[in-house]
Amino acid sequence: MANIPRSFRLLEELERAEKGQVDGTISYGLDQEDDVNLVHWVASIMDRNGDLHSLKLECSPEYPNKPPKVYFTPRIDNKHVLPDGQVNTNFWMIKDWNSSYSIEKLLKAIRDNIILGRRM
Repeated sequence: MANIPRSFRLLEELERAEKGQVDGTISYGLDQEDDVNLVHWVASIMDRNGDLHSLKLECSPEYPNKPPKVYFTPRIDNKHVLPDGQVNTNFWMIKDWNSSYSIEKLLKAIRDNIILGRRM
């Protein structure tokens, strides 16, 4: 994959989310519309009962080479979630992060592994 500048990559991801071109059980976007640095994001993941789980993400200046930090708000009880709500850096997709991964792929992995309890 070509090395796309961080801001272009995040703007592409934001555009896909805003146009509804992502999985219907997840949604995400900027926490504040005026976040020109594209750092603070919010997301929702729907579980099998239709309940929504809220998350916050922080994309560092090193994104997409480094994964975003992800927090459940409020925290959920799960072995992959730390006391402050952050998804543990030992979670497989964060630990094995690849610059080809995206916010959408990360949210799908969290949905499948943490919320739905599937093993990958």
